[in-house]
Amino acid sequence: MIYFKIEGGKMKGFLKFIGGILVTIYLIIVIILTVFMLNFNDYNVTVLGNKSFILMMDEKLEGYKKGDLLVVEKKPNDEINIGDMAFFYETDTVKKEVNINLGKVINKRKITDEETTFTMEGNVEFSSEYVIGTTNTTKAYSGIGGVISVLESRWVFLLLVVLPILFIFLYEIYAIALEVKKQLKS
Repeated sequence: MIYFKIEGGKMKGFLKFIGGILVTIYLIIVIILTVFMLNFNDYNVTVLGNKSFILMMDEKLEGYKKGDLLVVEKKPNDEINIGDMAFFYETDTVKKEVNINLGKVINKRKITDEETTFTMEGNVEFSSEYVIGTTNTTKAYSGIGGVISVLESRWVFLLLVVLPILFIFLYEIYAIALEVKKQLKS
């Protein structure tokens, strides 16, 4: 084993430095998670600008693994071509569920400048508002999606973000109360 000899004052400085790094990392994670959660769309998918962040929770989409984070860039409707593989939202109004599916575009029909109707394999037709993007503009990051999905869960967010902030707030109130009490005694 290797032992490092660090003098008392240097050790405190070193520990303070490490603590600062850990707090900085924690704050970065908290800010990123908060931004992700504040930018959920109607389908509980984070959308920042024209990029959707899809967390793969199962292996039903061909070519992607459970735990992947998919960053899908939305292209204008006229840039989505017949033959492209497109991600789209599929809603089940009875079960009140939304699934993300991947399918091959076999037809498209321009309705207005903003609206296009796409037909997928299996003759599934849907509006362009349900299109997330194509596989051509998708980047997959292995393993990150599983971590983010755990961190975005309500209970983990409560435990990792809300409770520590609450404890810090209460500690600050306690410290102020002690300072006021100290000032009143003198």
